[in-house]
Amino acid sequence: MKKFVLPSPLKTIDITMNDSAVIRLRQHGNIEGPRLILAHGNGFATDAYFPFWKLLLQDYELILYDQRNHGQNPRHDNIRHHDVSYFVSDLEAILDNIQAIFGHKTTAGLFHSISAVTSIWHALSNGWRWDALILFDPPLVPSIGHPLNVIAKNFELMLSDWSKNRPERFPDPKTLATQFSKSKSLSRWVSGSHELMAESILREDTESRDWVLCCPPEGEAQVYKTNSELDLCPGFGTLKGPLKVIASDPDDPNARSPGLVNRALHEEFGHPYEAIPGATHMVQIEKPKAAAKIVTEFFKEIGFGS
Repeated sequence: MKKFVLPSPLKTIDITMNDSAVIRLRQHGNIEGPRLILAHGNGFATDAYFPFWKLLLQDYELILYDQRNHGQNPRHDNIRHHDVSYFVSDLEAILDNIQAIFGHKTTAGLFHSISAVTSIWHALSNGWRWDALILFDPPLVPSIGHPLNVIAKNFELMLSDWSKNRPERFPDPKTLATQFSKSKSLSRWVSGSHELMAESILREDTESRDWVLCCPPEGEAQVYKTNSELDLCPGFGTLKGPLKVIASDPDDPNARSPGLVNRALHEEFGHPYEAIPGATHMVQIEKPKAAAKIVTEFFKEIGFGS
């Protein structure tokens, strides 16, 4: 089995939000290159996407962060603030802090799942702050009346019900990694990714010696429920970009609503879009080389960083 070893960050900076939530920024890669800002899906952590982002280290400066209460961030006590609207305001503060700390430069966002939804909402409410935006399989819910509205909404609510009851404590990361590896829906991850994900989303409780989810299940469930109620698709069609959606395969036998919705939105709005054959929702962890290739080719098309 492959064992991933992450590089040490060039710099690590903790920044504090208005409600005292702390978000840790990590700088990796080539500081002379254009800047890429990366974040993860609900309940996950950006470190676990290393099979993908390691392929970008040579040519780009990477700034990684986790959404509040995820990954390397300390737990924030107010669970009501663990929600998408706070992810959006956090993103504004994160962008301001990145510019203040690391300087201004050509910047793209590479966001998966709920972080992609966050970046769409942020662009609609705060204005466009990107030289490019790459959205990996955003789980958008079309407006009421759209043929995919009920399917997408019910899928998010199903995930909300599942996550609120998921186990929160484990004897060690290996136990969770084994569960991941036995899951049919996660079976396409590249070798070593189940272990890396478990290590990235758990932290040790020094008193009980248990390993506890960084993201509280109640918060994860709340985010899925909120996403089921958002109506961002009409606004998404107004974003001029440059942006590209890299989606799961809508023709795969196990295709879920994000793959179907992203194809439908491409057909409706015509923005750059590419589905990766054989990929389900965890696109970058299932097909890291294909995902990175699409990213770099899109950057060449639009002259990003040149």
